[in-house]
Amino acid sequence: MRIVNRYNEIEKTPYNYGTDTRLHPSETHTIEFIGNNPNINVTKLAGLLGITKGAVSKRIQQLRKTGLVTKSVSPETENEVVLNLTDKGIQVYKAHAAYSKRLNRRIAALYADLPDEMIATLEEIGNETDKIFLEIATERKK
Repeated sequence: MRIVNRYNEIEKTPYNYGTDTRLHPSETHTIEFIGNNPNINVTKLAGLLGITKGAVSKRIQQLRKTGLVTKSVSPETENEVVLNLTDKGIQVYKAHAAYSKRLNRRIAALYADLPDEMIATLEEIGNETDKIFLEIATERKK
């Protein structure tokens, strides 16, 4: 349970990624998805993030206000709006990618010397735990 609580603490803590703007992880992940999908529209971004279009619009409004994201008419069709990163947004995108890479390396090092059977067991435990959390989340939405 400590790991879950620690992760929740991380998810609530803003970080600046070398800019003058402190961002919550949800905002950083939005920047990550926009950076990975240039000219993405709100509907597609909402689907990737697993949140509503309204929630994405609100988040984009904040990211535009802080100079991280642009919103413009699609080059392909005039009735669609697309999202892209500003130079400052690209700076956050790159810094977050480097941060994630370092973190993933550290975590991978924990498992590097474990036998394959133990890794398989840990993966199974993780998958089963995920199923339980999904059931709980689904029940709470009713």
